[in-house]
Amino acid sequence: MAERGRTAALIAGAVGGSLATLLLTRVAEARAAGPPPGVDPETWKMYLTLIETSAVQAEQLQVLIVTLNSLTVALGAPTELEDPFANTDKFITGQVICTIVNRAFQLPSMPIPKNKQLAVKALPGNVGWIYVGVTRADSQNLIVAYILVPNEGVGLFINNADRVWVMAPILNDGVTFIVEQE
Repeated sequence: MAERGRTAALIAGAVGGSLATLLLTRVAEARAAGPPPGVDPETWKMYLTLIETSAVQAEQLQVLIVTLNSLTVALGAPTELEDPFANTDKFITGQVICTIVNRAFQLPSMPIPKNKQLAVKALPGNVGWIYVGVTRADSQNLIVAYILVPNEGVGLFINNADRVWVMAPILNDGVTFIVEQE
């Protein structure tokens, strides 16, 4: 794996160097041929100098990229980055109904994949508000808890759904939740 990354970095460097060399060769030919008819010689010289400077900077940038890629491979980091927006194959849904008034209920334990969020939504038929917290005590504390009105939702980037506690002051109010899975 590390050897493949190093090889890719060397190939990229060779291609970048070849393009810069080609560009510099063309500039040398254009300088020797002189300016085209109707073009001021000083303007032509300035134009060619700009092209040469761009080619040199492109070559230096390519050397820097190859060096950074080699360093990344040497440190053992992955050479191919994962797509944080990649689609997943499935999702999990569920509901938590508060069957005891003013008592907190914990969402079931399920891991949340990296770069995905747990969506928690108060049921549309709720009569009262739902109080959401990170602990049982937080969800039962009306000053600390996050309030969801009926049919309102919130997305949470957390590691596991069991970090969410919900409480309802009205019997049989509840929440629904959904999370993508890998």
